[in-house]
Amino acid sequence: MPIEFDLTGLHDEHTIRANVPPPLSELCVRVLAANFASRPTLRGIASRYITRMTELLPTDLPLEVTGPLIDDEGYWKRCATARWDNCQISDHGSSWKRCYFERNLSEFLEYFNPLKQDTEDLTRVLAVSKDFIFSLRIKQFLAHLDMEMLFQNVPTLCHLDMTFGVKDVGMEYERSKFGMKMSDVTSLQKALRVTETLTILALPCNLLDDNTMRILATGLQGNSTITAVDLSHNKIADRGVKSIAKLLDRSSVIISLNLSDNHVHADGGKYFGRALKQNSSLETLNLRLNRLGDEGGKMLLDGLQENSTLTHLNLSCNALDHDSAQQLGVIVQSSSSLQSLDLSCNVLSEEAGRLLRDGLQQNTTLTSLDLRLNQISVDTAAAIDETCKANKLDAQRQRREAFDAQREASFAKL
Repeated sequence: MPIEFDLTGLHDEHTIRANVPPPLSELCVRVLAANFASRPTLRGIASRYITRMTELLPTDLPLEVTGPLIDDEGYWKRCATARWDNCQISDHGSSWKRCYFERNLSEFLEYFNPLKQDTEDLTRVLAVSKDFIFSLRIKQFLAHLDMEMLFQNVPTLCHLDMTFGVKDVGMEYERSKFGMKMSDVTSLQKALRVTETLTILALPCNLLDDNTMRILATGLQGNSTITAVDLSHNKIADRGVKSIAKLLDRSSVIISLNLSDNHVHADGGKYFGRALKQNSSLETLNLRLNRLGDEGGKMLLDGLQENSTLTHLNLSCNALDHDSAQQLGVIVQSSSSLQSLDLSCNVLSEEAGRLLRDGLQQNTTLTSLDLRLNQISVDTAAAIDETCKANKLDAQRQRREAFDAQREASFAKL
């Protein structure tokens, strides 16, 4: 007699798997994640479950809750990409957590208005962010806050890039909304004297002039940590340059200085020339889009003749001509430290080009010389370019040989 089986209630394999409840550990993690806002703690949770738990957390939890407890980069990446379309973590130490906190604070400061918002909101945001802020890039700043207070509440700040103004102003333009006021400069000057962490200071497009620059320079004079200063796109003229040049004394630690698109004339070139004779720290100087003229360029380059540290110099768009080229020809013929030189958009003649070409015959360090938009012939420019390319290849070969020698020495010690 055939055996009969009762198949009632049986399901296929996929249905059976779907009805299998998740492990108890998974259920516990889900409960903890759902109640994290009211009971924020990771105490007692095994490390193997923490990653799964942060995957389940919502991205809109208060920073007071998540900041001190969660270090998982995956969680902060979700938070950042959910809020902003373009996140360049390379600008934030390649850390998603740092990226989120720095962009959050920058955005808050850009739109903070003390006339409409409670200062307690500012205090709260600064308090929750202070341990994770190393770089701030503020593209508009309306609050005109006390800079000493900002530095005190962000004690790890290393890079400050700040523009006082308004983005997307439209038809509501008011001159008073743009540029640093005297009170802002005075406040920053006091803060620069006491900060011990700031290394990069960028103040582009702030309408800084000679008077405000002299005040700011007194703060920089008492600072021993800032190595890069960006004062581009301002209104600094020769008297302001004089105060900046005083910063470049023998005790200076400034490595990079950007004064492009200002109002520097011939006297400014003279002040920089004097400073370069004694300076031993500056490696990059950018004076693009100024008004040095041939006289100012010659005086600046005269100081460069006694300098042994400057490697990158930009004198583009300064109306340089024969005298500057003649002085530069003498410099590059000697053992100059210059590696990159931009002389584009000047009025250098063919004769000036030949002076540069002849001077470079004995040069072994200059690897880049930009002479576009001058009055130099194609043949002369090509000869100069060939010399620079040969120097570049030789420099690469020397670096490779030094690396190989260092590697062999390391292997020999093993």
